[in-house]
Amino acid sequence: MPDQTVADSESLTTDRSADRLKAPRSATMDLESWLRDRVPTLKEQWVHEIQARELGNGGDADRVVAMFADQLVDLLPSMLGAHREQIQRLWDRGAELFGAVAAKRGLAAGEAIEEIHILRELVIRDLYRDPPPEGSVPLSLREILRLNRALDRAVTHASVGHTDALFFEFFEGEAGASLLSGDDVAEEAAGQLATIRDEVRLVLEHAQGRARSNGRRN
Repeated sequence: MPDQTVADSESLTTDRSADRLKAPRSATMDLESWLRDRVPTLKEQWVHEIQARELGNGGDADRVVAMFADQLVDLLPSMLGAHREQIQRLWDRGAELFGAVAAKRGLAAGEAIEEIHILRELVIRDLYRDPPPEGSVPLSLREILRLNRALDRAVTHASVGHTDALFFEFFEGEAGASLLSGDDVAEEAAGQLATIRDEVRLVLEHAQGRARSNGRRN
């Protein structure tokens, strides 16, 4: 009887190993793809939550928040993918700009950071509310840590951008320079975000072209 139990156990282990080998690639939980599918909804939710907590201050500020939601939420999945090292500097720049514009919107550094944490809350909430489909491979700790590191970087660089903006605003005020209006802030942010977006496109096009070239050589 003990020999039979061992045999049954070994057979079960072999069957499970075979099932894992036969599992289709599409069943694997890919956090980058999962997150990319939710980008449109996350954008809307992030803007809505910021407005609901009265952090946007209305008017032009709401328009600026929507622009940043378009850029940063679009970039977040790429921070988890194969090209994250190339995208990281652009993610950092976007977050610093977010913090600098938050200062122009009259927010304290803690409020700018809270807005980034709102995005983190929304992503985590979706992970629990809409988990991987049954039968897929569960998220690894590495993927979760990578997501948190990306958002931690956004918090850090938003704080840096906010501090820098206040520093330069102080000296501009001392020199008698006029501060930017809400429209000017929105226009300047839109221009810089467009530059970041163009650089992201070039980085991804270059990476995809290199991958196709390597594929042809192989």
